[in-house]
Amino acid sequence: MKGAKPTPEYVDLYRQVLDHALLDADNWPCGIVDDLEVEGGLRRDGTNEPLRVTALLVGPGAWAPRLPALLARTVPHLFGRRCVRVPWSEVSELGEQIKLRSRAAALGLGTADRRLGLLVAKLPGSDRGAP
Repeated sequence: MKGAKPTPEYVDLYRQVLDHALLDADNWPCGIVDDLEVEGGLRRDGTNEPLRVTALLVGPGAWAPRLPALLARTVPHLFGRRCVRVPWSEVSELGEQIKLRSRAAALGLGTADRRLGLLVAKLPGSDRGAP
């Protein structure tokens, strides 16, 4: 394909994926990669299958379980339990930000931001610019 970037043989998941911002197909920010879903590893028959990333996990449901016990029980009450699974096949580019092939709404991303924006828009004076 003309203009397509070559697929890297090796991806450093910690440096190139985790905690990186996501941009949808329209270049709108729509979340941050909080965790990864992987498949593979040691099989029951003793053979090893290479690990491969199957999805990006986004939202408090992905990062809250890693917190200390007290916080892990508190966070869902403050931020919810939502975890959006974005298939790895949706990733079109890796870089400073991770570019996705689809729009945020189609993937279920950015909904909290949209709800907050609608709420703020209803506040008196929200249509005025900064002083």
